[in-house]
Amino acid sequence: MRVMRLCWYLNVIGRLRGLLMNAVAEKFEQFEWLTKGITAKSPQFGDEGHSTGVKPLDYQDRLGAIASMETQLEKSVTSLIIYGEHAKSDYEYIRNHLAKIMMNGAVEDKKREPEHIAIYHLSWLIARMVIDFSINPELEGNFTPQGRLYYAGIKLFQMPVNAYRQTWKQYENLMVIALETSIKCASEAVEKYRKETHKEVKN
Repeated sequence: MRVMRLCWYLNVIGRLRGLLMNAVAEKFEQFEWLTKGITAKSPQFGDEGHSTGVKPLDYQDRLGAIASMETQLEKSVTSLIIYGEHAKSDYEYIRNHLAKIMMNGAVEDKKREPEHIAIYHLSWLIARMVIDFSINPELEGNFTPQGRLYYAGIKLFQMPVNAYRQTWKQYENLMVIALETSIKCASEAVEKYRKETHKEVKN
């Protein structure tokens, strides 16, 4: 019986991991087109299109795709996905944008300053966690609510889990919505730009 339960459990875990991997792949699928090479030194990246009549990706395509986006948040998110740790200014822009969601929300809702951590510091730390968990969704399943705060750099004496959940978690949720919406919009912009570019080449 124990062996059967273990097999069932492992099967469920395997399916969940498969679903997660598929969700992650779908989430960043359109950005893969822009990640074929990350420097401006080479005019072309990869061999795609050489035998199909499709225009190979070049540095101007990357710039053009980003420029086609409506908001700076979408542009910065795309740069972060493409360039990773090298997109420092874009990372800081995203972090500041998300942190302001919590800070402004706390002011509007007239929330009291926590005793052991300033709101601006709490917002700054949570914003970093939200970015990391969004860019690397596998982190989500590896941390408990308390573990998430620890990952963010918030000690238990600074913010108990229940206090965070009751008062501050709502602002984290708004951060997640803002970031995920921007990723979705940026992805759609990349897809549209790619299709239009290929259409121009064919014509």
